[in-house]
Amino acid sequence: KRGFGMVFQNYALFPHMSVRQNVGFGLRMRGVPRAEIEKRVARALELVQLRGHEEKLPGQLSGGQQQRVAIARAIVVEPPLVLMDEPLSNLDARLRLEMRAEIRRIHRSLGRATIYVTHDQEEALSMADRIVVMKDGRVRQIGAPAAIYSEPADLDVARFMGYRNELAATVEHVAGAEVMLSGGLHGRAMGALTPGMHARAAIRPEDLALGTGPLAGRVENVEYGGRDSLVDVLLADGTRLHVRSAQAAHLGEHIGVAFAPHRLLVYPAE
Repeated sequence: KRGFGMVFQNYALFPHMSVRQNVGFGLRMRGVPRAEIEKRVARALELVQLRGHEEKLPGQLSGGQQQRVAIARAIVVEPPLVLMDEPLSNLDARLRLEMRAEIRRIHRSLGRATIYVTHDQEEALSMADRIVVMKDGRVRQIGAPAAIYSEPADLDVARFMGYRNELAATVEHVAGAEVMLSGGLHGRAMGALTPGMHARAAIRPEDLALGTGPLAGRVENVEYGGRDSLVDVLLADGTRLHVRSAQAAHLGEHIGVAFAPHRLLVYPAE
């Protein structure tokens, strides 16, 4: 009735129907002639690279293949809009990466508007032409991925975009976009700030570095990740910082934390 294609989180395929029957279901419900259904189903399966799987049941397919069937079923009716509701959430990490590229390829081939719902900021950044960040049913920011990544409009958007570290501070001086905070910290103003105002400063783990810096604390945890590690540093005031670093760190070690001032985004306190 709404005229758009829908790809569900759990695929929602009919287990007793073949791939061909699943993809053609919407067309049959619309009363499309059989010859036209066959032609459009074949075209959709070609687009999602599932030719040769027409007679298989969903249970005979991998998770990635089932997701492609769901996408083919959504696009075969040639809707003006395709809505994808967290379509990769049930796939493993390797398949998610593969399907991201596949969905982008399919989207470009179709040339149709696609709304992709996700709670994964990496998916949003890698797949979107424009991102809409929402919270509690309200739009917080709309923009290109690079703009939202580097200049989140508020703390909620910053948190979604990976700014895991937050510091409470007081504004001491403001000069244009530069702001000096209590504790000798310098950052970039992301809102109307005045001296004496309470503020929240946010920065991503990858924008922090272990070494001599304005912050210091004790290493509380180290998560080895191959090329680098995620190091938790507990500051004297109880604030926990997450630092993405290739530099070795040891539990219990007292260590400094440095950062480039323009990477520390300062917002009025909520």
